[in-house]
Amino acid sequence: MIAVGQRIYFSEWLQAEMDKRGWSQSDLARYADLNRAVINKLLNGKSHPQPPTLEAISRALKIPIEITYRAAGLLPNNPENDDVLRKRSMSSKASKAPNAKQLLLPC
Repeated sequence: MIAVGQRIYFSEWLQAEMDKRGWSQSDLARYADLNRAVINKLLNGKSHPQPPTLEAISRALKIPIEITYRAAGLLPNNPENDDVLRKRSMSSKASKAPNAKQLLLPC
C-alpha cells in the first residue's frame, strides 16, 4: 500500500516534469496516449498510477521507467542511479539521431 505522502510526491514530481517541458495536462495526455482525466487525477492525488500508466508517462517524458517507478514509490529511491540512467538515456538518444543524409528524401 502506498502512503499518502508518496501520492503527494508523485503528483509534485509529475507536475515538475510537465513544467520543465512547458506541457499542460492535455499535452501529457496526448503524448502518453492517456485520457486527460487520468492525468488530472494523478496530479490531484486522487489516483495512484498503475504500471501501464507509468510506462506511458515514461515514454512521453522520454525518461527511463525506473525514474517514474521510483517517483511513484514502486522502487526504492536511488537518486545517484537515476542521474546515471538519465544521462545514459540522453546519450543513447543522441547517438541514434539521424544524420543529414538519412533525413534527405529520395527524389
